[in-house]
Amino acid sequence: MSHPTHQMFVHHKIISRKRLTRSVDGLAYVVGIGGNIAVLPQILKAWQSNAPGLAITTWIAFSLLGLVWLAYAILHNSKPLIVAQVVGISCNLLVVGGWLYQNYWLL
Repeated sequence: MSHPTHQMFVHHKIISRKRLTRSVDGLAYVVGIGGNIAVLPQILKAWQSNAPGLAITTWIAFSLLGLVWLAYAILHNSKPLIVAQVVGISCNLLVVGGWLYQNYWLL
C-alpha cells in the first residue's frame, strides 16, 4: 500500500500535466491560426497583381509539405496540428490560386 502523501503528489502531477497540456494545446491553436495571418499580404499580392517576385514553386512546395504534416497530425489525432495545417495549406493554396488566376486565367 502506498503512502497517502505519495498518492496526493502523483494525483497533483497528473492534474498539472493535464492543465499544461490544455494550455499548450490552446497556444498551439492560436499560433497555428494566427501565424498564418502573416501570409495574408502574399495572398492579396497574388490576387491583385501578377506578382512577378512571387516564387510559386515555393508555395506549391509549402502546400505539399503541409499535406504530409496534415497526414501525420491525423494519424496522431493532434487536433491543434490538424487545424494549423488545414489553415496553412488553405493559405498556401490561396497564394497559388491567385498567382495562377493573374498569370494564366486573365490573359
